[in-house]
Amino acid sequence: WQGRWLSKAARTILINSSLSSLLLFLVSFYNLHETLHHGIAKVQSRFYWAGDNNKQKYHMVSWPDICKPREQGGLGIMCSKRMNIALLCRWLWRISQDHGGLWLDVIWNKYLRGQPLAFCQRSGGSQFWQSVVQLLPVLRIGTSISVGSGTTTLFWFDRWAGDTPFTARFPDLFSIAVDPLISVERALID
Repeated sequence: WQGRWLSKAARTILINSSLSSLLLFLVSFYNLHETLHHGIAKVQSRFYWAGDNNKQKYHMVSWPDICKPREQGGLGIMCSKRMNIALLCRWLWRISQDHGGLWLDVIWNKYLRGQPLAFCQRSGGSQFWQSVVQLLPVLRIGTSISVGSGTTTLFWFDRWAGDTPFTARFPDLFSIAVDPLISVERALID
């Protein structure tokens, strides 16, 4: 594939379609290292700005701006890092919503052991599980909690009373908290 023979639109389509095969499979199961994401972006940008005789053309727009969605003024080229985070968070969302079959039963029995997702072990387990669990704070950014009985809601980290979690609203209190992973139920009883 030589970029000089393709239009900009064809290059964009080819870059996005190449990400949707093997790489997309990998980023949905493993948290790739930052240097790998940088390498992917480097290959993509070289291909996009290819000129005659494999010389790079001068470009006046930064690569992160090109990777923005079309609605935000970019070309909609997939950023491997953002896609990696989104696909791994999708697993967390499916676990929290109890959408799954046999794989979810395996996760519940092997890693959660009857506990809610918020109280799961952060260390140990497979590389997949470690990749997924380290993104729990990312999932909390865009979600809010319906408290219910409070047994599955984290007092400090979940947004259960207001727009921000208590860690952000009361950092001084959080710094002296004895048990940062306490549930709302236990915090209100103790």
